[in-house]
Formats: sequence, structure tokens, C-alpha cells
Amino acid sequence: MDLSEINWDINEAGGWPVPLKISAGLLVFFLIIGGGHYQFTSDKLNDLNREKVELQTAINSYGTEWRMALNLKLHQQQYKTIEAALAEMMRLMPSEAEMANLLVDISQTGVSSGLECNLFKPAGKITRDDVVALPINIKVQGMYKELGVFVGGLAALPRIVTIKDIQISPLKENSLLKMAATITTYQEIEAGEEQKPALMDNSHLVCFKDEGLIIEGCTKTSEVKLSEFPELAQRLKKEREDSTPIRVGEIKKMPPLEVFTFNPKEIRDPFSSKVPGKYGEGNLDQEKSGIFPDFDRKKGVLENVSLDTLKLIGTIKKKNNPIKWGLIKVASGKVHRVKKGSYLGKNYGEIIDISSAKIDIMEIIPNGQGGWEERAASIALSKADEK
Repeated sequence: MDLSEINWDINEAGGWPVPLKISAGLLVFFLIIGGGHYQFTSDKLNDLNREKVELQTAINSYGTEWRMALNLKLHQQQYKTIEAALAEMMRLMPSEAEMANLLVDISQTGVSSGLECNLFKPAGKITRDDVVALPINIKVQGMYKELGVFVGGLAALPRIVTIKDIQISPLKENSLLKMAATITTYQEIEAGEEQKPALMDNSHLVCFKDEGLIIEGCTKTSEVKLSEFPELAQRLKKEREDSTPIRVGEIKKMPPLEVFTFNPKEIRDPFSSKVPGKYGEGNLDQEKSGIFPDFDRKKGVLENVSLDTLKLIGTIKKKNNPIKWGLIKVASGKVHRVKKGSYLGKNYGEIIDISSAKIDIMEIIPNGQGGWEERAASIALSKADEK
């Protein structure tokens, strides 16, 4: 067959030789089959491959969820433990109703420590995630050991209280120290009505009793009939058999909160220029021998004011009772009754005697060398009130 003699015009294809007609027909046939495959089958194959990948991903996810479900009860028990510990910590935060009392407690802690308060100013509320910070700016002055007792008293309060931005410096006119700091307490942000967490609610879970997993409280049944897909049911069964529970670590119990108790006895004042041996052994022996304030004693109301503001307006004594009482009038006009052994003034003054004319007091004051010494003082009967 001479190809040069063939008329290749497609319109003359009927006159082509038989072998050429057969070859052309086969070519057209395969072109039609290939085009049909591309048009109708290729997309389906891509979809099938994609669904195979999705199926394997779903089976892997099924295995992970199954491993978690095997330890669901343990997860829920640990959640309850964490929730109880969190609730216990939240109880250390004051409620809105308790805030006023807490502010009073903080103020009274400073007063009972023997400090003079120059500033006590709440600085508003600062929202931080799930809590509200309530900072209070304070400025106080007193002895070093009194400052220590004050900070230790804050730590012993029944609610969470922190202290930061502490600045301590000596006063020029005396041996006292001044301290500026920020005291902060916290409140939990009210989240409205508390809802049961999804982790603790099993009602939305599918029951798998037939698969060998019993979930208490489950209410739903699977909408997929695995009996209609035996191959899938077999793959899921194998996935379950090869699964082991996800390891759940042990939750360690929170250790009890330990409150550091500041004990000022026999503690050297770091702001004092006194160096052991510089002034001889006598000063150290003096402090150890008992001449120092009782910092553990809770201070009374009349220890928050200076002696020069107090007036003795009279004395009383009940019949058949040896105790003699002195009537002390404060600047506000209120009258307080005191007896021998009561404390007055800001210098740890103890009443040692009460007569009709005066009250004798023994104060304990700093000796300027880091120690303490006694000083006699008295409050005479006010002339204006003398009868």
C-alpha cells in the first residue's frame, strides 16, 4: 500500500484501504473511551480516594476517642478533685459582702501592730482574667519589728492578701521607719448561674454496650447500622482490640498553706546602726533580759493614741472590791475605764499604779542603739475635771 497515493481528506475516508479504515476506527474508539472515562469516571475516582482518606482519618479518630472513653470515669473523678481544690482556693477570696470587713481587718492589723497609718487608700478594681484585683495603697510608720508583725499579720488573715512594691526608709527626726506598699486582695468574677460542665454530662454520649463499653448515663444509640457494613464493623472491632486506655497521670493533692509567723524577739533591726560588740555586751543582754515590748500581745484601743491626748478625769472603786479604776477621756470625748496592768499610748506603756491624782505608767522605748529601755510617764488628773 503506497501511502502517497492515498487521499487523506477526511471526506474521502470511504475510499481508504481497509487496514487504514480499521486503524482509524480503532483510534476513534479509544478516543471516545478515553474521553468518556475522563468525563465520567476520573472525578469519581478522585472522590473515592478522598473518601478513603477521610475514612481512615475517621477510624484513627475513633481509636483515639475510644482510648479516652475507656478512662472516662477516671477523667471525671479527677475533674471533681480539681474542681474541689479550685473551689477551696476561691473560698480564700473575699465576697463583695466581706470586702468591707476585710478592709477593716487590714487596717486593724496595722493598728494592733503598733504602726501609725498615714495613708490607706483603695485604688479601684483591676480585672485580670477570672479575678478582680483590689489594690490598696498604704503608708505607715513604726519600728522595724512592728512592720514585721504587720506583714506577718496580713499573711495570717483568712482571705488572700498580697503585699508588694514595698519601700522602707528611716525617718530623720526619730528612730522610726516609714513604709509605703501596695496591699492587694482578689475577688472572683461572677459568672452568673453555674452550668454543669460537658465533661460531667454523659447524657449526650452514644451507648456502646454492644461494643463492650458501659457508660453510665448515656442515652443515645448509634444511627449507623454496622450490620449493614460488615467490613467497616470488622475494622472498628480491630481498632478497639488494638486500643489501650490513654494513660492518666495522678493528680497530686495541694499541700496545706503554711503561714509564716514573724517572731520579732531577739531579731536584730537591720535599719539600726547597732553592731554587736560596738556598744558592749550590755545592750544585747538588756534585750534578752526582758526589756522589750511584747509583740505577740494584741494591742488595745488606747494604744493607738499618744499619751498627751489622754485626760484623767477621775477614779472609781467599787465597795468591797480592791480594784481601782481610772477614767480616761480621749479627744473624741469618749471615756474609757482602765486599771493597773492596762496599756496606754503608742510606746507600750503599762499602768503600774492609779491614785486619785494621777496614773503612773512605765513605757518601753527604743534606746537609739537597737535595743529598748524603760521610761516612766504619768497622766495627771485634769484640773478642769477635778472636783
